[in-house]
Amino acid sequence: MALLVAGVVTGLGLFLTGVPGAAVPEQTTTVSVSEGETLADLAARFAPGSDTGAVVDKIKELNSLEDAVLVPGLPLTVPVATGVAEGGR
Repeated sequence: MALLVAGVVTGLGLFLTGVPGAAVPEQTTTVSVSEGETLADLAARFAPGSDTGAVVDKIKELNSLEDAVLVPGLPLTVPVATGVAEGGR
């Protein structure tokens, strides 16, 4: 039973964070942060299928962010996957 639970937790973790080792897109776009939006939200929206943690790290690097506190309206440069529409929606 413990192995089953561990497998499910691991599978969900992989599903929610994207494919481990998937490349962070090189193309970027500038977006405006919405109320309540997180770096992980932006990573999932603009680089689906990529490792969310790696995309978050790249967003921090591109914007010289030391922490993940975002202010609504803040313009951020984010990696964007090919085929993701401007605005990511």
